[in-house]
Amino acid sequence: MVENHSLGAVELEPDVVVMDVAMPKANGLEAISAMRRGGVKSKILVLTMYSEEQYLMQVLRRGGNGYVLKRSADTELMQAIRTVHAGGVFLYPSAARLLVGDRDSDDGENAGLDLLTGREREVLKLTVEGYTNQEIANQLIISVKTVDTYRSRIMEKLNLRHRSELVRYALRKGLLAPS
Repeated sequence: MVENHSLGAVELEPDVVVMDVAMPKANGLEAISAMRRGGVKSKILVLTMYSEEQYLMQVLRRGGNGYVLKRSADTELMQAIRTVHAGGVFLYPSAARLLVGDRDSDDGENAGLDLLTGREREVLKLTVEGYTNQEIANQLIISVKTVDTYRSRIMEKLNLRHRSELVRYALRKGLLAPS
């Protein structure tokens, strides 16, 4: 069944194929393998909700050229398509760190902070200072949903899962003085 689904890519010869790991009638990982076995030269970009390393590594091993999380698609999808179309590999920030190892150590280096935009740094600082989403939104004149989006991106870029990890990170980086 997967072989039949990849035929369209052979016939149409798209520059970039955007697909998911989980699809209704096919396993995306198997589809990537089938497309490569079938001689599909298209670049393959996976757009998925799965951030687990196991999927990322399988996509790359099977011939995928990029990996974007759906929660970041609004800002990263076009860049990812352009990158893979140009022959590059696109990985969301915390995935890239998985592959090269976490080089954001406690030696004073600010590599993780360098990944953040100015607005993300503002949201990070206010978050770790204990402001609520509503207070941050009011202070920065943005919506509460936008604050949530920024915080999700910050946590993804810094490879953090909980608000408490944000606070510990900020303390290590000198963004927040211990009380």
